[in-house]
Amino acid sequence: MKKNLLPLDMLVTGVFARFFPRCNLLFALLDVSRWLEGIPIALRVVLISMVPVVELRGAIPVAMVTWDMPWNRAFLWSVLGNMVPIPFILIFLEPVSAWLMERSRLMDRFFTWLFRRTRRKHSHTFERWRDVALCLFVAVPLPGTGAWTGALAAFLFGVPFPRAMLSIFTGVILAGAVVTSVTYFFQHLPGWLTALSVAILVLVLLAAWWRGRNEPEQGNGTLGVSGPGTNGGQPHA
Repeated sequence: MKKNLLPLDMLVTGVFARFFPRCNLLFALLDVSRWLEGIPIALRVVLISMVPVVELRGAIPVAMVTWDMPWNRAFLWSVLGNMVPIPFILIFLEPVSAWLMERSRLMDRFFTWLFRRTRRKHSHTFERWRDVALCLFVAVPLPGTGAWTGALAAFLFGVPFPRAMLSIFTGVILAGAVVTSVTYFFQHLPGWLTALSVAILVLVLLAAWWRGRNEPEQGNGTLGVSGPGTNGGQPHA
């Protein structure tokens, strides 16, 4: 029997409308379901999976649970949407970031921080595993990973465009398979077992995040701050 689940955005909006009446107008503007009315469901899934951080790990559960989309279609449209921005990031990140850094002190600080942080966290792994590391980095659905971050890493570590696209696409396929399987699994479990499984999954993800955070940083004294054009082998079309 199919479960009747209340969408998360409706639940949050209802709670705030009840206890904070002055927020009604704000939540009416932010109500995702209203903004997406009239848009075909497949296009909704594509648009959600294009959003950084959310990507297909958010689009697939929404498609399967909220909009009742079959798992195979949810997987297909989410993978497609997740891949749409990637070639543009790989091709245009260098000139766009350089242009912004030259004209804005805020953008210069932002990209300097972003490039330094990405190099510091992933240089050792990429030097050792290269394309395999990029694929797995995109495939594992953990905070701070995904196709957008993978494209940034490919740019910074000079992975050529065709190899970067192949590795990221493979990682997106694997991530989509994981998220689709987990969502399908949770949909068909009893309530108590679903809650237990979610709790275990959260603990595993937190343990992995904590372990990665506390690993000794590699080569802090040699990486420095490298912006676009200073890596010696940026991706190219």
